[in-house]
Amino acid sequence: MLLKLENITKKFPGVLALDNINFELDKGEVHALLGENGAGKSTLIKIIGGVHTADNGKIYYDGKEVSFQSPSEAIRNGIATIHQELNLFEDLTVAENIYVGNINKSIINKKELIKQAKKIISENNFNIKADTIVKKLNTSEKQLVAIAKALSIKSKIIIMDEPTASITEHETQNLFKIVKQLKSKGIGIIFISHRLEEIFDIADRVTVLRDGKYIGSGLVSEFDQEKLIDMMVGRKIDDMFPKYNKLEDEIIFSIENLNIGKMVKNVSFNVKRGEIFGIAGLVGSGKSEIPLGIYGYMPAKWKKLIVNGKEIKKIRDPSKALEDGIALVPEDRKSMGLVLELDIMKNIVIQNTKLVEKKGILFWNKAKKIAKEEIEKYSIKATSYTQKIKNLSGGNQQKVVLSKVLKRNPKVVFLVEPTRGIDVGAKVEVYNIINKLANEGNGVIFISSELPEIVSLCDRVLVMHRGKSMGILSKKDINQENILKLATGVDI
Repeated sequence: MLLKLENITKKFPGVLALDNINFELDKGEVHALLGENGAGKSTLIKIIGGVHTADNGKIYYDGKEVSFQSPSEAIRNGIATIHQELNLFEDLTVAENIYVGNINKSIINKKELIKQAKKIISENNFNIKADTIVKKLNTSEKQLVAIAKALSIKSKIIIMDEPTASITEHETQNLFKIVKQLKSKGIGIIFISHRLEEIFDIADRVTVLRDGKYIGSGLVSEFDQEKLIDMMVGRKIDDMFPKYNKLEDEIIFSIENLNIGKMVKNVSFNVKRGEIFGIAGLVGSGKSEIPLGIYGYMPAKWKKLIVNGKEIKKIRDPSKALEDGIALVPEDRKSMGLVLELDIMKNIVIQNTKLVEKKGILFWNKAKKIAKEEIEKYSIKATSYTQKIKNLSGGNQQKVVLSKVLKRNPKVVFLVEPTRGIDVGAKVEVYNIINKLANEGNGVIFISSELPEIVSLCDRVLVMHRGKSMGILSKKDINQENILKLATGVDI
């Protein structure tokens, strides 16, 4: 047994974050840690990694009882954590990132630093170069840097927190090959992911937490997705992808010959009132740039754009897009959708000041009333409307984004990766919001890298490949095989 946690308990003011949690990890094992946001996963890995100290319980590591008092102490003892938001220095080289804070006496200059980094990279067949500046790498390559950094300290345990959230299916499979290599070297891996299908691909065992409590563990082969979902949310989810929107004949949005630099070339499509219209494609296909161009974040040109019967010649910025009835729920909610240091109320009204302002004066009582109504409407789990956004779970942060965007009553809404990094229960809530939004007579344009979402929720799907439209699939033709063929440039 490499790691054993017995009856771990952790309290924060007003919250019992962990209640008598048990967890085990063997050498050369991938152990999946599952649970909805707020289940206690983050607190548990922070205790293992020395960020927090348990109030009660025991931790055994390599046969000895331990209690790490800091992350640096955990790292020195061979426990590394690779967070979803990679903690790398963008302006330093790969080699410098691997060894920053961990330069041993044998590395005395930059040349030697690169030599040692090349050795680690070569030994693990990582497709990165030691002297490359990190900001020039894509997300999956940056993950390799983080893994190389973990290996440089001779880690016995590597914790991977949502490692596939921001990478493609192909990149995910490459990551899994590396995980298997790490297993073969006897390294124990704690793997956290909201994508349940991945658990069956890569994990040996699974432990489920719910509301800070230990629900159960077992070999992955003993479970199926339905059982894991039941354990995670405490109820059965019969329909993972609820769909009950009703299309009308009227076209609410149409665009002809959209061009966005070299990334999007002469793309045309329309959306009916009440329709959930999907846009799919691989990373770099142009699918993510389409909403940014139309919304005014990026310079874009088109032959004709009509929204709700009105022709729009040009959109200079997002405020103009909102005035024209177009809204965007962005891919990166933390940098583009929210102000993390502000509370829920201020985040909701910041884009809707007209609702709480008169003659330049903000009426905070009205803002408070709106925030309370939105918290109830979207079932946002928070202590109050004054809770800071940064202290909410990912799913609840996304609900705040949806609230503030939809409060403008747009006619067309672009939803870009709206379920990324949120748990199973919150995903179903978002799907229900999407259906209701469509049934209110709006046009919904849904962009996702998760094909099961696209296949299950969309009425039609535009598939992009290298900036061009490969075609629009009707409902009867929407399946993963057809989407993948078109996304890779193969006609069907």
